[in-house]
Amino acid sequence: MAITKNQISEFFRTILSGGDATLEGKLHPTIIWMAADTVLGGLVQEAMRKDQKSNGYDINGSFLSTFTIDVLNNTSRGEKYSVLPYSVISLRDNRGLHRVSAIGSPEFSFTQVSNGSHDIFRILDAHYLNTHTEFYQEGNKLFYRNIGKAIDKVLVKAVFSITGLGGDEPIAIPSSEEDEFLDRIQQRLMPQVVSPQDKTNDSNPNTLQQ
Repeated sequence: MAITKNQISEFFRTILSGGDATLEGKLHPTIIWMAADTVLGGLVQEAMRKDQKSNGYDINGSFLSTFTIDVLNNTSRGEKYSVLPYSVISLRDNRGLHRVSAIGSPEFSFTQVSNGSHDIFRILDAHYLNTHTEFYQEGNKLFYRNIGKAIDKVLVKAVFSITGLGGDEPIAIPSSEEDEFLDRIQQRLMPQVVSPQDKTNDSNPNTLQQ
């Protein structure tokens, strides 16, 4: 069974605080979720490096979440766009945003271009522009070029940030990686619950060990 955002925060607040209300107060859920985002990004990057089929660019599908989102019209800019449901985990070459495609044709994904290149498109002669759909990301929005007039929804596959998920939504992660995922989060959170006195005692050779 997949773990959820709320389960992670409750688990670590209970385990690491040991019932100490003072320590539990140091472990605000947002701190836990940010640590989880960092660990998740690291696990995805490692999995990509291990994958030799696509020169380290393929992502295990178990890390991906899939959403259908609306295509809207920005009349002031004369562009069509969509709003992402959550923030995307930052990976090299923007690989966190894995695929955007038309509904019914997931195998024909749109091409992602860098933000700013749309300005170049506007001044090029139409003869040099291909008809393949391209998009660029601007914050939490995707802007399209050459998208079909009949397309009113798109399919998005991405590694989404845990911080933005709903509390009861499952975190997309392979079951084989769950233990490692939790262990690494705990390692990142430990400095939050170690008090100055604990550090002093740990470094004091005269401190009695029970």
